[in-house]
Amino acid sequence: MTANVERTLQAMEAWGRQDLDEYRTIYHPDAVLHGFAPHPIGVDAAIEGYRHFFAGFPDIRFEILDTVADGEKVAMRFRVTGTHNGEFQGIPATGRKMDVQGMTILHFGDGKIVERWNQFDQMGLMQQLGVMGE
Repeated sequence: MTANVERTLQAMEAWGRQDLDEYRTIYHPDAVLHGFAPHPIGVDAAIEGYRHFFAGFPDIRFEILDTVADGEKVAMRFRVTGTHNGEFQGIPATGRKMDVQGMTILHFGDGKIVERWNQFDQMGLMQQLGVMGE
C-alpha cells in the first residue's frame, strides 16, 4: 500500500467520524476541488459543505468500495449511507434512508492533496429524499 493510499484511508476514517479538523490535514491549503459546485472550490468551502451534510445525515456512514493508486494519484469508489434526520440543502428532515455512491480522484503533491475530482450521485440522493421524481 502506498503512503498516499494510507493517508487517504486515514482521512476517510476521520471523515466517517465527522472529525473534519483531522480530515482537513490531508489537503494542501491551496488545493482545488472539482465537482462540488458549478466551479472548483477550495478546502474551506468543502469542509463547510461537509458540516451541512453531517447536520442533515447525522448517522452518516462512509465505505470505500475500491481504491486504485498510480504514482501521485489515488482513485476511489465509495458508498455513503445515512438517514435524513436534519435539514439538508433547505430540505426539512424526511426520516428517509439514503444510499448513494460516488468516485473521486486525488492528486497528491508532497503528501498532500493538491487537486481533487469528485462525482457523487446527487440526483439519486434527491430521489431517495423524495424531492425529485425517478
